[in-house]
Amino acid sequence: MTGPAQPDSVRGCPVLVERAHDAPLVWAQVAVRGGAAADPAGREGLTRHMAELARRGAGSRDRATIDRALDQLGASMSVSAGRDWFAVNVLCLSRHLDAALAMAADVLAAPTMAETEHEKLVREAHFALDDLRDDDSSLLARYFQREVAAGHPYGRTGLGTRESLSSLTVDQARERYRRAVVPANMVIGFAGDIDEQTAARHASALLARLPDGQAAEPAEVGRPIPARDSRHVLLVDKPDRAQAQIAFGHGIPRYGTEAFDALSVVETIFGGTFTSRLMQEIRVKRGWSYGTGCVLGRAVGPTWLRVYLSPASDVAPDALALALELYERLVADGVTDDEVEFCQSYLRGSWAFARATARSRLRQRLHATLSGIGEEFVVRWPERMRAVTRQAANDAARTHLHPDRLVVAIVATADDLQPRLRERLGDALGRVAVESYESY
Repeated sequence: MTGPAQPDSVRGCPVLVERAHDAPLVWAQVAVRGGAAADPAGREGLTRHMAELARRGAGSRDRATIDRALDQLGASMSVSAGRDWFAVNVLCLSRHLDAALAMAADVLAAPTMAETEHEKLVREAHFALDDLRDDDSSLLARYFQREVAAGHPYGRTGLGTRESLSSLTVDQARERYRRAVVPANMVIGFAGDIDEQTAARHASALLARLPDGQAAEPAEVGRPIPARDSRHVLLVDKPDRAQAQIAFGHGIPRYGTEAFDALSVVETIFGGTFTSRLMQEIRVKRGWSYGTGCVLGRAVGPTWLRVYLSPASDVAPDALALALELYERLVADGVTDDEVEFCQSYLRGSWAFARATARSRLRQRLHATLSGIGEEFVVRWPERMRAVTRQAANDAARTHLHPDRLVVAIVATADDLQPRLRERLGDALGRVAVESYESY
């Protein structure tokens, strides 16, 4: 038996509960507003660093003792850091929830942040950068984010750079953590074998040792992603690539607006399903790229639309040219009634899968609460999709999609691909900058 609970609060911290008593498991997430977008310029990676550092020793336990205690419980505790918030996550048997959350409470209230762990973590982050550069799709995402949101807090990397990581100190992490981890700045969620009364008790224990404080001033994420004045191409040069990783896009309105709803229909029609225009033209008919699609970003502030494909190098110019042509046609000609009807049916049908588990429902509620859009927004998703007409979808596409101002990022071998791109696309390619894959 499952059922949602109404949001409650403890010391001004919302407490959300999604019950599911089919298994004796509880997932808990303690989310703290203020993610990578709040990292100061030159200290990119600070949020991720401080969250990881807090997990590596708290209260009377060092990192090894925490890991050993969790293993004995058959539990897990991790930290995560995104653009807009970071979180402590716990998964355990319901009978072990007191013990597991006692360790999470130490991480929140009494992180050791030892200098030795700080030094290890900095080294590991440098290794993570090396690993990222080995993975072309991750490398593309890193550069595309920087280019598409240049000048905006969302354009900064959450992992950090070699320079920013080397500049981080334990004192910076402690100070940032102390200001962020206060009840007014947090949201706590529980999913699984737990009721509201038990959840409130555990939330009180998690918050008991935290000082009162003001909610953090939000990073300047509410302003639109700056638009380019023309098409801009970044070619990330990596030797000996047999395949090109390609992404293009630009800023869009924020998640939770009517414009975003209408663009969600456009997104699905253009690149959100196997029968979408991109998939049919790029993969099914021509076999140029196994994966291709279109994604709208969802965050507290406005983000971006991203179209992606990964063709073999020899067909990359043709594949990019076709994808750009399809995007231009989407804006100029719009979508059809049949496409809108199919899209709405698909989105409504897939909604049940998005809410199939207590954990997935809690994630949606946490995201809505942290984003400030309200839980009603999540509940009314199918209703809002039904309300999007063909006219509304086409108006949103013409207003918010800009083929002439796209940011295009490509990971490939520059000497091989650049002349062929220019030959195939000519002036339509726009300005091209070339940068080494190790530069950022």
